[in-house]
Amino acid sequence: MTDPAPRSIAEVCDQIEAIDGVSLRPWAPADVHVLLHAWDDERIAHWNPVPPEPTVALADSWIRRTASQNEASVGIDVVLVRDDDVLGEIGLQIDVEQVIAEVGFWLTDRARGSGVGRTMLTLAQELSSELELRGLIALVHADNDAALGLLARAGWVEIPTTSERRAFAYRTPA
Repeated sequence: MTDPAPRSIAEVCDQIEAIDGVSLRPWAPADVHVLLHAWDDERIAHWNPVPPEPTVALADSWIRRTASQNEASVGIDVVLVRDDDVLGEIGLQIDVEQVIAEVGFWLTDRARGSGVGRTMLTLAQELSSELELRGLIALVHADNDAALGLLARAGWVEIPTTSERRAFAYRTPA
Protein backbone atom coordinates (compact mmCIF):
# COMPACT_ATOMS: atom_id res chain seq x y z
CA MET A 1 0.00 0.00 0.00
CA THR A 2 1.35 3.44 -0.90
CA ASP A 3 1.12 6.57 1.19
CA PRO A 4 -1.71 8.88 0.16
CA ALA A 5 -0.75 11.95 -1.81
CA PRO A 6 -0.04 14.97 0.39
CA ARG A 7 -2.93 17.37 0.80
CA SER A 8 -2.69 21.04 0.00
CA ILE A 9 -3.30 23.51 2.82
CA ALA A 10 -6.57 24.44 1.09
CA GLU A 11 -7.66 20.79 1.35
CA VAL A 12 -6.59 20.70 5.01
CA CYS A 13 -8.63 23.85 5.71
CA ASP A 14 -11.64 22.33 3.91
CA GLN A 15 -11.55 19.42 6.38
CA ILE A 16 -11.94 21.75 9.36
CA GLU A 17 -15.55 22.50 10.21
CA ALA A 18 -16.52 26.16 10.53
CA ILE A 19 -17.35 27.45 14.00
CA ASP A 20 -20.03 30.13 14.27
CA GLY A 21 -19.60 30.78 10.55
CA VAL A 22 -15.83 31.28 10.89
CA SER A 23 -13.61 29.07 8.75
CA LEU A 24 -9.99 28.87 7.61
CA ARG A 25 -8.49 29.31 4.17
CA PRO A 26 -5.07 30.14 2.73
CA TRP A 27 -4.17 33.75 2.00
CA ALA A 28 -5.24 34.77 -1.52
CA PRO A 29 -3.88 37.48 -3.85
CA ALA A 30 -7.15 39.38 -3.38
CA ASP A 31 -6.27 39.79 0.34
CA VAL A 32 -3.46 42.28 -0.35
CA HIS A 33 -5.36 45.27 1.04
CA VAL A 34 -6.44 43.30 4.12
CA LEU A 35 -2.79 42.53 4.84
CA LEU A 36 -1.77 46.16 4.26
CA HIS A 37 -4.48 47.30 6.69
CA ALA A 38 -3.28 44.75 9.25
CA TRP A 39 0.33 45.91 8.91
CA ASP A 40 -0.92 49.47 9.49
CA ASP A 41 -2.91 48.48 12.61
CA GLU A 42 -0.97 49.73 15.66
CA ARG A 43 -2.11 46.83 17.86
CA ILE A 44 -1.03 44.22 15.33
CA ALA A 45 2.25 46.00 14.62
CA HIS A 46 2.99 46.30 18.35
CA TRP A 47 2.99 42.50 18.86
CA ASN A 48 4.02 41.22 15.43
CA PRO A 49 6.87 41.93 13.04
CA VAL A 50 5.63 44.10 10.20
CA PRO A 51 7.54 45.83 7.41
CA PRO A 52 8.62 49.41 8.21
CA GLU A 53 7.18 50.69 4.93
CA PRO A 54 4.39 48.38 3.70
CA THR A 55 3.45 48.54 0.03
CA VAL A 56 1.02 46.68 -2.21
CA ALA A 57 3.97 44.99 -3.92
CA LEU A 58 5.42 43.85 -0.59
CA ALA A 59 2.05 42.52 0.62
CA ASP A 60 1.52 40.71 -2.68
CA SER A 61 5.00 39.16 -2.46
CA TRP A 62 4.40 38.07 1.16
CA ILE A 63 1.09 36.41 0.25
CA ARG A 64 2.68 34.59 -2.69
CA ARG A 65 5.51 33.35 -0.43
CA THR A 66 2.99 31.98 2.07
CA ALA A 67 1.58 29.78 -0.68
CA SER A 68 4.94 28.08 -1.25
CA GLN A 69 5.63 27.82 2.50
CA ASN A 70 2.17 26.30 3.02
CA GLU A 71 2.82 23.66 0.39
CA ALA A 72 6.24 22.86 1.87
CA SER A 73 4.52 22.47 5.28
CA VAL A 74 7.22 24.35 7.16
CA GLY A 75 5.31 27.53 7.74
CA ILE A 76 1.54 27.62 7.52
CA ASP A 77 -0.31 30.94 7.25
CA VAL A 78 -4.08 30.92 6.96
CA VAL A 79 -6.82 33.48 7.48
CA LEU A 80 -10.02 33.32 9.47
CA VAL A 81 -13.00 34.29 7.35
CA ARG A 82 -16.71 34.79 7.85
CA ASP A 83 -18.77 35.53 4.73
CA ASP A 84 -15.54 36.30 2.80
CA ASP A 85 -14.57 38.89 5.45
CA VAL A 86 -11.03 38.29 6.76
CA LEU A 87 -11.11 38.44 10.56
CA GLY A 88 -7.51 37.52 11.36
CA GLU A 89 -4.60 35.20 10.78
CA ILE A 90 -3.12 32.04 12.26
CA GLY A 91 0.53 31.30 11.53
CA LEU A 92 2.37 28.09 12.38
CA GLN A 93 6.13 27.59 12.33
CA ILE A 94 6.48 23.81 12.28
CA ASP A 95 9.31 21.92 13.94
CA VAL A 96 9.25 18.73 11.88
CA GLU A 97 11.57 16.86 14.26
CA GLN A 98 9.41 17.44 17.34
CA VAL A 99 6.14 17.49 15.34
CA ILE A 100 4.96 20.65 17.07
CA ALA A 101 4.48 24.23 15.93
CA GLU A 102 4.86 27.68 17.34
CA VAL A 103 1.60 29.49 16.74
CA GLY A 104 1.13 33.19 16.17
CA PHE A 105 -2.14 34.97 15.59
CA TRP A 106 -3.86 38.31 15.26
CA LEU A 107 -7.38 39.64 14.79
CA THR A 108 -8.55 42.62 12.78
CA ASP A 109 -9.89 45.60 14.68
CA ARG A 110 -13.46 44.58 13.67
CA ALA A 111 -13.04 41.11 15.17
CA ARG A 112 -11.47 42.08 18.52
CA GLY A 113 -13.77 41.80 21.50
CA SER A 114 -16.41 39.88 19.54
CA GLY A 115 -15.63 36.37 20.82
CA VAL A 116 -13.75 35.43 17.65
CA GLY A 117 -10.52 35.00 19.63
CA ARG A 118 -11.74 31.79 21.29
CA THR A 119 -12.95 30.53 17.91
CA MET A 120 -9.55 31.36 16.43
CA LEU A 121 -7.76 29.26 19.05
CA THR A 122 -10.17 26.35 18.55
CA LEU A 123 -9.54 26.51 14.79
CA ALA A 124 -5.77 26.63 15.40
CA GLN A 125 -6.12 23.51 17.54
CA GLU A 126 -8.16 21.79 14.82
CA LEU A 127 -5.56 22.81 12.24
CA SER A 128 -2.81 21.25 14.36
CA SER A 129 -4.82 18.03 14.60
CA GLU A 130 -5.42 17.93 10.83
CA LEU A 131 -1.70 18.44 10.28
CA GLU A 132 -1.03 15.59 12.73
CA LEU A 133 1.03 17.78 15.03
CA ARG A 134 1.57 16.75 18.66
CA GLY A 135 0.82 20.24 19.89
CA LEU A 136 1.22 23.99 19.71
CA ILE A 137 3.33 26.51 21.62
CA ALA A 138 2.40 30.20 21.86
CA LEU A 139 5.10 32.67 22.92
CA VAL A 140 3.44 35.85 24.15
CA HIS A 141 4.91 39.15 25.30
CA ALA A 142 4.44 39.43 29.06
CA ASP A 143 2.43 42.66 28.72
CA ASN A 144 0.04 41.39 26.00
CA ASP A 145 -2.90 41.07 28.39
CA ALA A 146 -5.43 40.23 25.66
CA ALA A 147 -3.46 37.24 24.32
CA LEU A 148 -2.46 36.05 27.81
CA GLY A 149 -6.10 36.12 28.95
CA LEU A 150 -7.31 34.39 25.79
CA LEU A 151 -4.83 31.53 26.14
CA ALA A 152 -5.54 31.09 29.86
CA ARG A 153 -9.34 31.07 29.32
CA ALA A 154 -8.89 28.52 26.51
CA GLY A 155 -7.09 26.19 28.92
CA TRP A 156 -3.61 26.39 27.41
CA VAL A 157 -1.01 25.51 30.01
CA GLU A 158 1.71 27.99 30.86
CA ILE A 159 5.14 26.40 30.69
CA PRO A 160 8.55 27.66 31.90
CA THR A 161 10.68 29.60 29.45
CA THR A 162 13.99 31.42 29.53
CA SER A 163 12.63 34.01 27.10
CA GLU A 164 11.28 37.43 28.02
CA ARG A 165 8.00 36.14 26.60
CA ARG A 166 5.61 33.81 28.38
CA ALA A 167 4.99 30.36 26.84
CA PHE A 168 1.70 28.46 26.65
CA ALA A 169 1.20 24.94 25.34
CA TYR A 170 -1.67 23.07 23.79
CA ARG A 171 -1.37 19.31 23.35
CA THR A 172 -3.27 17.71 20.48
CA PRO A 173 -5.54 14.88 21.75
CA ALA A 174 -4.08 11.47 20.84
